[in-house]
Formats: sequence, C-alpha cells, structure tokens
Amino acid sequence: MNYKLEFRPLANLEVSEAFDWYESRKAGLGHEFLNELEAFCFRLLDNPLTHSFFDEPVRQGVLNRFPYCIVYEVFENLVVVYSVFMAKQDPAKKRTK
Repeated sequence: MNYKLEFRPLANLEVSEAFDWYESRKAGLGHEFLNELEAFCFRLLDNPLTHSFFDEPVRQGVLNRFPYCIVYEVFENLVVVYSVFMAKQDPAKKRTK
C-alpha cells in the first residue's frame, strides 16, 4: 500500500525548533537532523505498523542518531505525525492529536 505523510502544524513547529537549536550548536548539525528525520519518514512510509503503540491507536518511533520520538497515527493510506518530541522532555507533554 502507498501511504501519504502529513505533519500537523505543531509537529512542523517542533521540527523547526529542533533544526534551529542544532544549527545554533554547530553549523550543519540542523541539516543532519533533518536528514535523519527524512530517512525515518521514508522507512515509516514503507511500513508504518512497525513501531509500537504509545497510546493505541497512536504509535511512536525513535530516530537513530538524535533523541527524538516521532508520534503518529496510521489511517487507511495516511500517516499523520502529531509530534516530533525530544525524548529527554517530560513524556506527559507528548502530544497525541
């Protein structure tokens, strides 16, 4: 099945904030973060049911290199990303809608 990917506005904001933070630490590191996120998204679209449930039906997967969880839900042919969550934050702040 071919899935489409949709990032909710707050997830896009989290990506932007993470990019800015990493770029402020080292030039190019923000782009490395985006590359890692993009690779995760390609794997996600190949098989979105791979990752475990965070709060059913919402799932989460983690980036390999950066401490971020991707919180998402799978609909028929759509994967909706609710949050790109820094794993070192309080998990109670993780958005699921």
